Amino acid sequence: MNRFSTAYRNFGLTISTKKTEVLYRTAPQKTYAEPTITSEGEMLKAVDKFTYLGSTLSRSVNIDNEVDTRITKATSAFGRLRESVWKRREVKLSPKLKMYKVVILLTLLYACETWTVYERHAKKLNRSHMNCLRRLLKMTWQDKVPGTDVLSQAGLPRIYNLLRRAQVQLAGHIVHMKSFGIDPDFWETLA
Repeated sequence: MNRFSTAYRNFGLTISTKKTEVLYRTAPQKTYAEPTITSEGEMLKAVDKFTYLGSTLSRSVNIDNEVDTRITKATSAFGRLRESVWKRREVKLSPKLKMYKVVILLTLLYACETWTVYERHAKKLNRSHMNCLRRLLKMTWQDKVPGTDVLSQAGLPRIYNLLRRAQVQLAGHIVHMKSFGIDPDFWETLA
């Protein structure tokens, strides 16, 4: 870290040790030991997770925290739009669904193209997606409307399809990187 500090100073920059956090990941099968990383003689704070560019990164290197964070943010956004959009009778269903796609779905699935999604994650995300859609379409659990009918009425695909589409799009971008001067084999050398 001191080398970074020195390099930063050469450009007139400094590292704020109060704001800098360390997320340390041990090798598989090794026990975790709190790292002792210093900068300019000051100990940096070690954390189990932190948010970077809107995504939650964790020491456990799984997306459990990220999925929970996405669901919380999407649910919160849905709630904030309740009075101004969802409950307004003069706003037709079509604009409400467009707003849902642009705000809620994008919040729920932010950066999902980079996730390793397991069934438990997809189920949680789908449950949140369906709960929001049922509220948007003014359906209660007592109506006993199947999920396929909810999606059909909303004209939206299942969350699994949205996840898969985002990941395939990222794969397509990587495959076509050669046309931008980046050799796709470069990524294999990093693995």
